[in-house]
Amino acid sequence: MIVFFPTPYPDELLYSTIGRLKKWSGEANQRNMLQHIFGDKHITASVDLPSKIGGLVERLPITTQITVEQLIMKHTLFPFYSAFLPPGQADAVYRSMAEGSGNDIYSRIGIMGSSVRPNKYIRYCTECLSHDIKTYGEGYWHRMHQVPGLDVCVEHGIELLNSTINLHGENKYKFIAADESNSPLDCIAKRTSSDEMEKYHHLSNNIKLLLDNNYPKKTFDWFEQYYWNKLKELGYCSAIGHKVDQDSLCRDFISYFGESFLKRLQSGIYTKNNWLKQLTRKHQRTFHPIRHLLFLQFINSDIDEIFFHSESYKPFGDGPWICMNPAANHYGRLVVNKIDLTLKDKKSIGTFHCSCGFVYTLRAGEDAEKSIKVKRFGMIWEKECKRLAEAGMILDEIGRRLNANKRTVKKYIDKEEGREEEERQLEEEKQRTEDRLEWKAMQKKYPYLSRTELRKLNPTLFNRLYRSDRFWLEKESPSKVRKRVASKPRVNWESRDRELVEKIKKAVVDIQSKEGKPKQISIRSIGLAIGNRTLLDKFLDKLPLTKACLKLVVENNEQYRWRRLKWAIEELKQEGRKFSKWEVLRKAGTRPETVDSSIIETMINSEDPVI
Repeated sequence: MIVFFPTPYPDELLYSTIGRLKKWSGEANQRNMLQHIFGDKHITASVDLPSKIGGLVERLPITTQITVEQLIMKHTLFPFYSAFLPPGQADAVYRSMAEGSGNDIYSRIGIMGSSVRPNKYIRYCTECLSHDIKTYGEGYWHRMHQVPGLDVCVEHGIELLNSTINLHGENKYKFIAADESNSPLDCIAKRTSSDEMEKYHHLSNNIKLLLDNNYPKKTFDWFEQYYWNKLKELGYCSAIGHKVDQDSLCRDFISYFGESFLKRLQSGIYTKNNWLKQLTRKHQRTFHPIRHLLFLQFINSDIDEIFFHSESYKPFGDGPWICMNPAANHYGRLVVNKIDLTLKDKKSIGTFHCSCGFVYTLRAGEDAEKSIKVKRFGMIWEKECKRLAEAGMILDEIGRRLNANKRTVKKYIDKEEGREEEERQLEEEKQRTEDRLEWKAMQKKYPYLSRTELRKLNPTLFNRLYRSDRFWLEKESPSKVRKRVASKPRVNWESRDRELVEKIKKAVVDIQSKEGKPKQISIRSIGLAIGNRTLLDKFLDKLPLTKACLKLVVENNEQYRWRRLKWAIEELKQEGRKFSKWEVLRKAGTRPETVDSSIIETMINSEDPVI
């Protein structure tokens, strides 16, 4: 157990406190000292991120109020280095400092590959050391003075000096207290110019905030999103997406700090793929805290804001937003739910879309009542404009009511009239297209009809086309008489001839046996009976058997007349009474002069009146 352990001074490194303990104890053997304090004689004497702190606290007197968290958070550079680490990574570093051997601390903290190199010597400020000796009777090493890159004591405006204690080699395992032997007070320190001191003050204040406060740990995405949002506000990043104007950013960054200042902080912008470009792109790794703080200073942000900011970029706040359409019944109310963001002249511009069709733009930070620019008025506004004009209202009064100038009102009134004419023309064109398609369809359906015949099928369609599209109608119509194209099928006339003979025989029998007054057996009646009169009228030359058959069966007028007389006599006999020849002639429909009356008498008296 450690019988006595010094109380750490304000902003004193744990390294410095152990160095003072060693000096007071008079222990000459360094390894014995380490074993006594940490329980491990192989502990490295780390200035910024020591390890085995939990072992040290376990060996302190029972009455001590010192805790592991107090030593790590108030007397090491852990709060500075871990501020911009993700939670898991920061916790791993904390555990390594509290319980581990310290072998993985620098790799976990992510500074081993940084171009901001760690200090080779412990640094001090002559004014601070002199003040500490006068105040406490001894000097000590300050945390602020060991931050890599910060080479000025802001409190006194002078550069920090290197002590004689090299942190490598033989001093690797030694805890050495600050005194005038290793930190001479008679060395002259340069004063820093007032221009640079202003930048140093801002940077130093932020470093002090990190050292004195345990800010919540955030993911890489958190800082990435914050930087993009700030760049959007400043006009370096597109409002939609994350495209950064790297050339302008680097140029303005160097102009703001100056190359000499950035060089002193080991943060110059020299290469094409420099740290600033990487910091403002998607984060893939850790960046040295000094560079985060430089960038925060450039974008005029502070430590509290970056750790407690809103994650989204909202230059116009949360919606809904006001509708600026005077013609809408919701004018002046928060009903706009859609906004598009763009960037122009490094200013965010919002384009607000209302459901009423009214669209307007506004620059971030400007008064909506005075600075909006209308992109589209919408149908509701335009209809109201037209209504007021038709009511006889003058242009100036319409403009006053609808928040528009006289020329704009006149433009939309003329536009409305032009729109009506355009709609009429579009409707006519639509009708004309439909009519053309219908006319073409009719021609396709009836390919052999002439224009006149097609016209009769749909006179309304024809008249419309004739009035509005006459030139096209003339061009796309068939000629007045369109010849049919006769088909030329291959016909087996011999087979057809035989088939027709059989059909004719059957037709003759059907005609003769048909009840009622007899019909003459003619080529016409036979053609109708077989359903193919055309063949008998036009193609008998190709049908010799059919032609011969017809000669045998077709009746002349006399044969037909006597067949009627026979039918009349049979019909009258069936009535069972006597009848005269005149009744026979009348029933048969035959004139007396066309037949021999004696033959009729014979047929009446005969049992079988066959001619």
